[in-house]
Amino acid sequence: MSNIRFHPLSETLQRFASGDLDPASSIMISTHLEYCPHCRQLACSIEDSQAAAVLASETPEVEHTGTQNTIAPLSPDLMTMMHAIMTTSEPDVEPEIESGDDSVSAGMPTALILGDKTYPLPRALQRHRDRIGPWSRLPGKLKRAAVDVGGPQKMNFIYMDSDSALPEHTHQGQEITLVLAGEFYDDQGTYRPGDFIIQTSANQHVPKTRSGQDCLCLTLLDAPLHFTSGLATLLNPFSQLFFRL
Repeated sequence: MSNIRFHPLSETLQRFASGDLDPASSIMISTHLEYCPHCRQLACSIEDSQAAAVLASETPEVEHTGTQNTIAPLSPDLMTMMHAIMTTSEPDVEPEIESGDDSVSAGMPTALILGDKTYPLPRALQRHRDRIGPWSRLPGKLKRAAVDVGGPQKMNFIYMDSDSALPEHTHQGQEITLVLAGEFYDDQGTYRPGDFIIQTSANQHVPKTRSGQDCLCLTLLDAPLHFTSGLATLLNPFSQLFFRL
């Protein structure tokens, strides 16, 4: 049974299923779905409902001509859709990415390596692995690698070493954090692999790791952080640099 406690909003899953999310947000959701069977099932149900609604809107009307009923011709779009359904079979399990897959670049790494630790890349990020930048150090025994997926939002891998902390901060916009490995905690709880944490300007926290426990996360920011305590407040004039890089 899944131990994931934090999930995307249902409205976000609906937008994901209908293809209305921006690329960066879609990657975050796709990665969460790799970890979370609950949201994966919910997303499939939403897609089924949306497909049923499309089919219902395209259902041919029955024309009455005397004592004999005739069915109105199917529209070209519906004919194409039904042909695709009839000729496409879904695999029982999701296929693994192979080295010969054209969607990924040959010779590019399929894992993140930090010291003596190796973290497999989520499948949703496999095709973007050539856009992962070099690791740089941040205050508080943290490291960051930017992921260039386009758009105004900023995606980063964040690695928190054992017994580390990010200075107390709030958010000038929205921050989404998806735990990939290990765990971290704040005064609201402990977050483990698959947890999808949404923070806004209403939230103020100090993310930490415990002794002997590190954490790897994928984050998405739409505005810089704002540090709220101690010497870290001196970093606020430079927070735009963190956001931009």
